[in-house]
Amino acid sequence: MTDYEIDPVVWFAERQLDYPPVHFVTVHTPLTEESRQWVLNKLRGRFAVTIDTTDFLFNLESMGCISFEDPKEATLFELKWS
Repeated sequence: MTDYEIDPVVWFAERQLDYPPVHFVTVHTPLTEESRQWVLNKLRGRFAVTIDTTDFLFNLESMGCISFEDPKEATLFELKWS
């Protein structure tokens, strides 16, 4: 049996914002449902998802663009999903 640890920062914080503030870093890799779930499970910081209408017309699997508060998390996302 394994013990699970609950991270209070992840559990109690509002991580997904409605819009990206100015200091957030936007990545250019299209967001899918699988990559969004990866962000929720593997990363800790806040993020925002915005719909990019030009990309949506050409890529129906894309959920839009994602922006991260922590530039390190943006780099991890790019390395994993680009």
